[in-house]
Amino acid sequence: TIKASVPMTNNYPYGYENHESLGIKRSTATAVKTDQPSSVLRHDSKETFSIGPIDREKSGMPSRKWQKDAPANFAPALTQYFNAMEGLASVLFRGLALALQLDDSSWFLNEGRFDEGHQCALRILNYPHLEFEEEEEGPKKVHIRAGAHTDYGAMTILKSGGPGLQLQLSSSKTNGVASTVDDTAWIDVPHLSDAFIINLGDLMQRWTNDKWRSTLHRVIAVADDCGIDQKSDYDNIPVVFQSVRRQSIAFFVNMNGNANIVPFDTCIDDKHPSQYDAVKASDYLIKRHAQSMGNAT
Repeated sequence: TIKASVPMTNNYPYGYENHESLGIKRSTATAVKTDQPSSVLRHDSKETFSIGPIDREKSGMPSRKWQKDAPANFAPALTQYFNAMEGLASVLFRGLALALQLDDSSWFLNEGRFDEGHQCALRILNYPHLEFEEEEEGPKKVHIRAGAHTDYGAMTILKSGGPGLQLQLSSSKTNGVASTVDDTAWIDVPHLSDAFIINLGDLMQRWTNDKWRSTLHRVIAVADDCGIDQKSDYDNIPVVFQSVRRQSIAFFVNMNGNANIVPFDTCIDDKHPSQYDAVKASDYLIKRHAQSMGNAT
């Protein structure tokens, strides 16, 4: 098919894929609980296509690849969107620096941390229409489209195409106030058609020494209509759960590969000793990506 003509491979971490498994306990920044035992973990119910940064020489990442027979406006549209998200990320970084009371509001943008050599990625996601028949034990209440995970980089700018995104709040104290939400509780993120969702990532959690948490989240299939009177289009068998197609666009804000990620001095004191050793941004990114594709432990 056209969409699979540029596949994601070990040497090209972009392109098309449909076999990622995100619900794996793999984050060194956040303990991720799997939605089911690893021995029976299924691939996510989604397919994606990704592109990386435009500057291969400065970023150290592979050049972009496009499907030859894709619509004529496909590459220009994704390129324009990518460029717009680069600009938005720079604005958000200034806001984050102010919130962290750093000496310079441009701190994240200086000294080779985030500039033309960044390793950001743009991913378009398609969650297909789903239908489930009644199982022996009865219909399941939750059908996972993307397993529970945290994102790898500094933050993610998400344009959601519909409901289904859930997050899990930490029971740890935040700004001195203990969360009243149970560890196992999943919170539905309201869908706003004309808005972005900003998820903090693992590198921001490491920088802030757990003061700011990487957002543990997942995507579930939201039932659009349920009932045994519904019939499957395929075999006229009663359907008890169905969810329409859902599409999203995620911009993963990844730092320059050589950016050194070490907790801020302002986030370390006698009560909050450093929780993390220094790590190079690209090393962490490569490790986490490989784990999501089942290539590492």
